[in-house]
Amino acid sequence: MDISEHYMQLRLKFQHIQDDQELHITIGELAGHLCCTMRNMNLIMNKFKENGWVSWSPQRGRGKKSVLVFCKPAAAAASERFDQLLYANRMEDAYEMASSLPPLIREQLVHNLQHLFGLRSNEGMEGRTDTLRIPQNTPFKTLDPTQTAMWGEGFIITEVFDRLVRYNAERQQCEPSLAVAWESDREGRRWTFHLNKGILFHHGRVMDASDVKFSFDRIIEDPANPSRAMFASIQSIEAVDSLTVHFVLCQPNFMFPDLLSSLYASIIPRDVQMEPLRPIGTGPYRITRHDANLLVLEAFPSYFRGRAYIDRVEVWQLPHSDWPENAIKQRLFPEDTPRAVEHEIQGGVFMTFNMQKDGPHQDLYFRQAVRLLLQSDELTAASASPHIKKAESLIRGPMREVRTIAPSVERDAVQTESGRSVLEQAAALLEQSSYQGEHLRVWVEEGEQMESDMAWFAERCAAIGLNVTIVPGDPVHAVYHHELQPYEIIYTGEVFDEHVMRSLITMYTFGNTLFLLAMNDYWRAELAHECEHIVMIREPALRMERLIQLEDRLIEEALILPVYSFKEEHAHDASLRNYKIAGYGLPDLRQLWIRRKSGSLTAEESSETETSYPVYIPLW
Repeated sequence: MDISEHYMQLRLKFQHIQDDQELHITIGELAGHLCCTMRNMNLIMNKFKENGWVSWSPQRGRGKKSVLVFCKPAAAAASERFDQLLYANRMEDAYEMASSLPPLIREQLVHNLQHLFGLRSNEGMEGRTDTLRIPQNTPFKTLDPTQTAMWGEGFIITEVFDRLVRYNAERQQCEPSLAVAWESDREGRRWTFHLNKGILFHHGRVMDASDVKFSFDRIIEDPANPSRAMFASIQSIEAVDSLTVHFVLCQPNFMFPDLLSSLYASIIPRDVQMEPLRPIGTGPYRITRHDANLLVLEAFPSYFRGRAYIDRVEVWQLPHSDWPENAIKQRLFPEDTPRAVEHEIQGGVFMTFNMQKDGPHQDLYFRQAVRLLLQSDELTAASASPHIKKAESLIRGPMREVRTIAPSVERDAVQTESGRSVLEQAAALLEQSSYQGEHLRVWVEEGEQMESDMAWFAERCAAIGLNVTIVPGDPVHAVYHHELQPYEIIYTGEVFDEHVMRSLITMYTFGNTLFLLAMNDYWRAELAHECEHIVMIREPALRMERLIQLEDRLIEEALILPVYSFKEEHAHDASLRNYKIAGYGLPDLRQLWIRRKSGSLTAEESSETETSYPVYIPLW
């Protein structure tokens, strides 16, 4: 054990003793507190004295107590040891130590974390190195692009892998990426993609058509692969030559290039076994470390679109608690006003039901009653958060200006019982349903806002005699460990990327979305059938109209109860340029660059080898 750990352990044993206050105690009693021998305790005390941490006046003779005075404040000792552990990449030890500290000292450590995150620019013998450090408190479960269901994982995957095509959100069209061009027949059943030359995987081999074939065969030949339904129209794949790939589909699919632009269609090497936590791709960043504490991405110098500007990205796994997030966000910018980037997330928060489980929630009247209890205008008013807004759909903007089908739940309830309150209408629907007073469990995605929503919802349920228990849960465990089975009601959210139409297809067909995990075989088949017909439509506007109609049907069946949309706010130093929000509401690292501070710096500051640029990226 490090000498500073001994000091912290002893100092915390006597939290009630003030600094510079005399403590009368024997060397034997001290040895007992540190579980060591008296001889070792004397050696430890000498080290304390050498460091100036204590004043120690030993007294000779039986029964006489020595005088100990703590000179180093506990907060200072904790901060010093915390930083030592972090810089040694012993994050688990650092967090374990922090969790054992009194709240005030722990809060101070959180405050000190601000200098560790953001972007740091260092001048060294080999030139300048720019490192972006991002905090996160949810460990990555998988970075296999065909399996991932978490938006933080998707953020990493989009930097490690490329797809045949990429989607340009500004132009709203697919553009070349690994493929330089493509064409199809008039029926949209035969697609040929022509690959770029000389593209390297991170392990040094040139990508060819066989890698593309391998990547999709891996999906469509595995019945358990959650991405399989998205690419179910693929009948066969042929590597015509090293730079040409031919797809034959079993039915027309005019969204085929769009689907191939999704992260689930990332191209992987055929000659390397997939390591879910350290995969190999062709992207601008390669993974050089990934363990329980730290994920490191380093710029791939041979990237075919040009080397990324940021040299290194570190994602630090913080303890699984809420205390670091707000503190880091509030204190990263103690003096300067940050440049804020506000982004409205496409998708939103909604409630659904576990249709794989028997219970009263299988009854439409019951689900209608829940819909009325979950009146989103009242919930958002009760929340008073400036970042959320009532939503009647997961689709927003020009695509969703006019609802094509009014949801009958609200229409019928309000028109037939307009003189009654919402709670009275909900109670009447509950009475009509098969609910017999059962105790139902509500799974809510853990987080302050959503747990607060469900506390409000539970009060509404109690008012009409609906017995519910709210259980916060980790979405990672819910998806990858199938932990939704015991719950009747599910409160979660869906985050779309910039291609909303493709995101909707994904939500209804990708097997690892929380929504699809909650659906039974009937609804999964219905959704797959609908999406098969939607991708056969040639005109994008008509496809979008059909997707809106499909969502309206799900809302009418009270299988999706939209509650609100929300905004994320990024904050960064003005020196970071081209900070643009891309897929899943996260920054596009491929575009980010730094204008190093100059001009206004003092001579002392300009001579420093390291410059810090605060950044807050909500990768939670």
